[in-house]
Amino acid sequence: MKKVILLFIAMFAFTFANAQGTGKPEKPDAATRATKMTEKMAKVVTLTAEQKSKIQAVNLESIKSMDLNQEKMGDKPNEFEVEKQKISKKWDTEMAAIITEAEVVKWKKHQADEKAKK
Repeated sequence: MKKVILLFIAMFAFTFANAQGTGKPEKPDAATRATKMTEKMAKVVTLTAEQKSKIQAVNLESIKSMDLNQEKMGDKPNEFEVEKQKISKKWDTEMAAIITEAEVVKWKKHQADEKAKK
C-alpha cells in the first residue's frame, strides 16, 4: 500500500514539474532587444560612440514599430509583411545616414549568416 501511495505521489510530482515548463518564454522588451542588436552590430561593424547611440535610437524605433505592427496585423499575414517591408526600408534609409553602405552590407550579410545557422 505504501508503495502505491509513493508511486502516486511521484507521478503527481513529475506531472506537476512538467506542467511548469510548458509556457511560452516571455519576449524581452523593445529596449532590451534594441540594445542587444546594437551591441551585435558594434561587434560586426566598428562603430564610434556617436554612431552607437544613433543606431540604438533607430533600432529601438524600428523594433517598437515592428511590435506595434505585429499586434495590429497579427491575423493578417500579407498586410503584416507589407508593413514589415516599409519598416525595414525606413531602417535601411536611416542606417545609410549613420554608417557606410559597406558597413550596412556587412551587417546584412552577418544577419543572413546567422539566420542560415538556425
